[in-house]
Amino acid sequence: MQERYSSLFSPVKIGSVTLKNRVILTAMGGTSFLGHDGKFNPHIRDYYMARVRGGVGLIVPGVTGVKDMNGSLYEKEDIFLGPVKEVIDEIHSYGTKYFFQLGAGFGRAQLIGLGPGMDEATRNALMVAPSDGIPNVWMPDLKHRGLTREEIHDLVDAFGKSALMCKKAGIDGVEIHAIHEGYLLDQFTISNTNERNDEYGGSLENRFRFITEVIREIKKTCGEDFPVMIRYSVSSKMRGFNKGALPGEDYEEFGRSLEESPAAARLLEAAGADALDADNGSYDSWWWAHPPVYMPLHCNFPEVSYIKKFVNIPVFCAGRMEDPAFADKVIAAGEIDGIGVARQFLADPEWLNKAREGREEDIRPCIACHNGCFGISLVRTPRSRGVSMAHCAVNPTAMEETEWDLTEAAEKKNIAIVGGGIGGMESARILTLRGHKVTLFEKTGELGGVFIAAAAPDFKEKDRMLLDWYRHQMEKLGVDVRLNTEAKAEDLKDFDEIIVATGSAARRLPLPGLDDERVLEAIEYLRGTKPVGDEVVIIGGGLTGIEIAYDLAKKGKKPSVVEMQEDILQVPGLCAANSNMLREIIRYYGIPVYTSARFEGVESADRLCVKISRDGAEEALQADSVIMSVGYVPVRTVSDSLAAAGYPQDRVHVIGDAREVGNLMSVIREAYELCYSL
Repeated sequence: MQERYSSLFSPVKIGSVTLKNRVILTAMGGTSFLGHDGKFNPHIRDYYMARVRGGVGLIVPGVTGVKDMNGSLYEKEDIFLGPVKEVIDEIHSYGTKYFFQLGAGFGRAQLIGLGPGMDEATRNALMVAPSDGIPNVWMPDLKHRGLTREEIHDLVDAFGKSALMCKKAGIDGVEIHAIHEGYLLDQFTISNTNERNDEYGGSLENRFRFITEVIREIKKTCGEDFPVMIRYSVSSKMRGFNKGALPGEDYEEFGRSLEESPAAARLLEAAGADALDADNGSYDSWWWAHPPVYMPLHCNFPEVSYIKKFVNIPVFCAGRMEDPAFADKVIAAGEIDGIGVARQFLADPEWLNKAREGREEDIRPCIACHNGCFGISLVRTPRSRGVSMAHCAVNPTAMEETEWDLTEAAEKKNIAIVGGGIGGMESARILTLRGHKVTLFEKTGELGGVFIAAAAPDFKEKDRMLLDWYRHQMEKLGVDVRLNTEAKAEDLKDFDEIIVATGSAARRLPLPGLDDERVLEAIEYLRGTKPVGDEVVIIGGGLTGIEIAYDLAKKGKKPSVVEMQEDILQVPGLCAANSNMLREIIRYYGIPVYTSARFEGVESADRLCVKISRDGAEEALQADSVIMSVGYVPVRTVSDSLAAAGYPQDRVHVIGDAREVGNLMSVIREAYELCYSL
């Protein structure tokens, strides 16, 4: 019988190294052997081995600077020739290869240490760029200084020495986080971020001199047969500083253009690069390099397949490329040589094995939410809220594989779960896997809860896949699911434990006019239970409200948004890649946004009149429909009834939104942790 996805699972060579298949686990922050403190990361072995057992061909960790606040990387031979080599040997035992990712620094994308407490010496070392006066991404009022020639030469030397140390540790090759995402080396290659007038500025060859010297230094130090792969953004997708382009938008490229990119790629190949690990974007448009749910699947493929025509080295494409059927088809056609996948390996380390075995329905999908894996969040002005390790919203065990490895329960119990949303289904899944007897009560005729509405927009295809995955797990595990059954306190008396996962309901405001049938709750719109007119006012500029505005605009409607806070999307932990793209969507569609606006109610006539007040002045917005998106409140009827009936509180566990409204990540993790303990 012919092997499934035979092209995807065929070997490919990068320089002298042969990969067993065409899948790279690409770099993510927090996945290097070294933590932010420069010490060995003890979690990393279990993280790697789970993905190695999952069948990946090549692992590339998150970037490590050859020189940073922790000193020179090549001075850490005790770590690399000790615990690092031990893990590399174990990785090799499965036939998987490992390339260490080396970087020169963030340049104007520097994030750590921007606060007022940074001392002058540290600031001077970190706040570098190709030339003086380049604005910082996060705080544009902060300007960077240009690197000196001596500093460039020191970095080139450090790349060579660091690569040699990697080679001694048994690492198969290195990837240079170079011409990618607007990091320091990338800034050197772009004319609008490089105003130097020496040999490192001006012409394309001069702007690429830094990176080509790095490649040649590594080859000279480690030998021509030591592979060097380049992380490469084919196109920067920049409209300007802190301005990114959207898919399909007509714009003038401020960064590296698609027209310039072939010559750039050929310079890298001529210098000795053995492969390109390619996508698009910069920190000004980083929804291309870190595609959120609003980006289309395989969003970078057109540009990456284009650049392959101009080089003779393998080209891999990253960016929502986890569909094995699509990947296999384009590899077979010779349009790319392989795929780079990161977050799908967080969501399900075994997804590649499952695809090979024809078990796609068992693949837990990455939903591109960034809640767990990319904790860089902005609040009004660009300001970091910190960087997380590579955790995952849908897989609580990511980066904690040993700590949360499921074991059979010592005491098997009869457990009731009330509520068939995500929290209820995750609870049922974990409890059943641990050997408990589970009965799941859901008062409606379908499983999914409020997440069904959240998954309704056409750009939420992976959310709908997650719902299908959970429903399939309920069936596969034989969970006793009782739909159309509203569990009462008296129905639950014979269970050893009761988990209440009744979720949340829309918040109601005591304002005039909201009983008009043309006023909808967000869930009613998303579920399609009520029609909307052409002009729609959305009350609430949080994540749901802005996503609804986007959905309406895509459908040709004319939405506007009313938000009482000073800015939209004031959502704790919302990744900046997501929020920045949504702001560009608001710009692109010309959606009016009224901030610092108090919603006063609705007056009903032939059309709706939405009353708001700003700065003490009243305004009226005309609309055909109003959608209320002002948040949710816990549904506590079941937990209150159990308390009133005198159920012992140590037997009743209220989780998820029924306890406190959160997000998908908090709901799933809370369910997992509780059921791990029962």
